[in-house]
Amino acid sequence: MSVFIFLLLVILFCILFVWTKILLPKKQLRAQHQELNTLDQRQLTEEEIRLCRAYLKQRQPKPIGLLERLLDKVNLPRNACTLRGKSVYKLNHSITHYSLSAGVPERNRYYLDAYEVHLPPNGQPFITADNTIELVYTNQLPLIVSLNGHPLLHDLEHTGPQTNLSAVTDTSIRKETRERVAILNVRRQTHEEYTLTHANNISEALILCCALLLIFCSLLTPLKVMPWILLASLLIILPCLWIMYRRPPRSHLQEIRTMRGLLKPWDLFGEANPKQQSLSLGILDLHYPEHWYPYIQQDIGKEAVIEVDSQNRVVQHGPLLSLTQEVKKFPLQNWRHNLTLAAGSLLILIMTTSWLPTGVSFNIALARLQGEQRVTVTDVKQLTQHKLHVGDVINIKGTGRCVVPQTYQSNQTYDFLPFDCSAIYWNKQLPNSLPSSPIIEQTQALLATTSQQLAPENDLKGINPQLASAIQKSGMILLNNFSDIVLKTAQLCSAEDDCLRLKSALVNLENAKDWPLLVDQAKSGKLDGLNVLLRPNSAQNLTNLVDAATTTFMSNETRKTIESLSHLPKNGYLFVNGQGQLLVDQEQPDTSLFDLAPAAQWRELQRISGQLLNTPFALSGIITSLQHDNQGTIHVVVHQEPNTHALWRYVVTTLFLACLVILVVVNTVLGIHRLRAHFSRNARIQEDYNASIANASPLLLRHFKE
Repeated sequence: MSVFIFLLLVILFCILFVWTKILLPKKQLRAQHQELNTLDQRQLTEEEIRLCRAYLKQRQPKPIGLLERLLDKVNLPRNACTLRGKSVYKLNHSITHYSLSAGVPERNRYYLDAYEVHLPPNGQPFITADNTIELVYTNQLPLIVSLNGHPLLHDLEHTGPQTNLSAVTDTSIRKETRERVAILNVRRQTHEEYTLTHANNISEALILCCALLLIFCSLLTPLKVMPWILLASLLIILPCLWIMYRRPPRSHLQEIRTMRGLLKPWDLFGEANPKQQSLSLGILDLHYPEHWYPYIQQDIGKEAVIEVDSQNRVVQHGPLLSLTQEVKKFPLQNWRHNLTLAAGSLLILIMTTSWLPTGVSFNIALARLQGEQRVTVTDVKQLTQHKLHVGDVINIKGTGRCVVPQTYQSNQTYDFLPFDCSAIYWNKQLPNSLPSSPIIEQTQALLATTSQQLAPENDLKGINPQLASAIQKSGMILLNNFSDIVLKTAQLCSAEDDCLRLKSALVNLENAKDWPLLVDQAKSGKLDGLNVLLRPNSAQNLTNLVDAATTTFMSNETRKTIESLSHLPKNGYLFVNGQGQLLVDQEQPDTSLFDLAPAAQWRELQRISGQLLNTPFALSGIITSLQHDNQGTIHVVVHQEPNTHALWRYVVTTLFLACLVILVVVNTVLGIHRLRAHFSRNARIQEDYNASIANASPLLLRHFKE
């Protein structure tokens, strides 16, 4: 089972890796291709791949921090811009150019509709009204490698980087005819804006749940493998926690552009519906937060100053509407993360308590922390002088008895049925043999007299020699003491409904009126000296009837005796092996007790009881549980004293169990609290905006009322 879970976990990690690193990027690429309507596709040549990698490496910013410098020395740049694939996509499209500074190429922005692309500095002179573009996708912006038949990267390699651009005419760039959009500033995301784009991310919680599952699997593996799996899970947990609580590095922050332009609805709906929520600034389709729409209606059709990210999501509008200030005043409530971690921890907690002996692990670990007491005794009187505690190490030698389980009638199998020697009862006085049973004695007496008289070699002395010779020649069987069979049957089958078929057969053999009359005749001596002659088949039928009648009595009496033995005497100690191992080294019987014939069951029970009602035993281990029952018997569960390696497993299991409980409780409470705060967050934000507008300066207030 443990190997299966481990393999299942490895497969899960592989699926997550393939999905996040291969399938998801390809899915995003396909979506962009559909939006841009690519015409053709080909593969990069080796020369083009070399030029692309060289150009992307040239564009890498210089390392600033210590970690970046160390990675740069080993040629492992952090967050490097790399190719996503080796495919070149060809399309016909116009290019829109925004520039914050005409003399600085790094401040230029190029768009294909709303998709930003990167154009090498030497490509700007080749822009026309309608362009034939070849681009490749990187893990950042798509890179244009050819524009209108001009291979840009090949020209850069021969001419070197260009710093001064030639004058460019306006006809080479598509212009907005109605209004002009100006880029006022470019900055990096704030920490609050970054958290907004990752608010619903539960990938860290799923990774932590997988790491917890890996720890659970380690508890099922051999001790030699366990440390390595724990190390692997630790190497997963620590980076995940670091990613969760670190501040995002600068290279992970998107660019935020401060833009000024005419805010308008989409042209198709702008005149018909002035409250249309699909707004644009120039050619950029803007995505406003839904709760901002009541506050921006007065700015539609007017010039506005806004801040947008690379996905054209508005993060600030005017002086009051700001996502950064919203997050500062009303922090995001990532309740999905807490509830996911709580659900995963609860599932692993259920698996741990179901498949692992968590109680034993907790008791042993707690005993080690509290200290231990060693108890060595050979007599019950010595043991009564010690007060036992959970965690004590005991070493006992004595003579006790194996316990008869009270559930012996079920389908469970025991090594010494009906005795279970994984539990030993120890007291001052113990019986050495089974109690006597009158019913068993009566049954054995009936079987003995019947088998003796029905035996083919039965002694025919005392009868006429001629008659004896005739009986032997005919093969018939003589019952020479029929009265004894009747009396022993009456003694055993005393109830009126007992042995009806046997009683009827005996009545027919004597031709008596009924069974009570036949019994009275036998008791009065009228049947003494009466001989009954039987054919062989009649003798066999009588034998079968006697066996059938005695079988029921012997089986019932055997079970009653076992039930009486299952009730322990008062007081004393009951030692139970917590691992289910036997405390007495005895040879196991070849056949289970109840698989034998009824007559043999009692004999086998007598043999086993002679061994196990008073048998020497030796017990050594650590006490993991102490209980007192109503009879005053102390139930002591003993576990094998663990070695150093096993002790570490118990300690790790206990700590893991405590961590799971804490994770379930804390994340459930936090998840419910954050979920409630999440549903009231928008209402509190709107109340804050209304209060801010009401307390704003008269000039700003007039602007919102217009």
